Amino acid sequence: MIGSWVIGTVILWVLKLVTIPFAKLLAGDRVKKVAPASPAPTIDAGQAASEEVQPAAPPVEEQIPTGFYILADVIIMGVAGGLLGLISGNYFIGISLKPRDWPGMIVFIVASLIGSAIHG
Repeated sequence: MIGSWVIGTVILWVLKLVTIPFAKLLAGDRVKKVAPASPAPTIDAGQAASEEVQPAAPPVEEQIPTGFYILADVIIMGVAGGLLGLISGNYFIGISLKPRDWPGMIVFIVASLIGSAIHG
């Protein structure tokens, strides 16, 4: 029983490598590029006032709209859970700490239960 929890959780985390690009594909140009707020540059006491201070460019993060992310997650997790349950005959339970991952996690669990029931 513990093994299906561990395996299911690892599968959920690994499938995020597929879910995120798929969600970006579904969202298209609605993916936002956001630069996180950074503090104002400071001048060290040793720097001359005439030197120009160049702030480092902040890293740009991409924000996928939640609806597209959940749709992609549900599709990927449903297919993966169903196939794993059908092939192995076991059901898998996974854990996710992020609320937006919960719909995909629930679909993964239910699909693996259905797949294992069909397997026999």
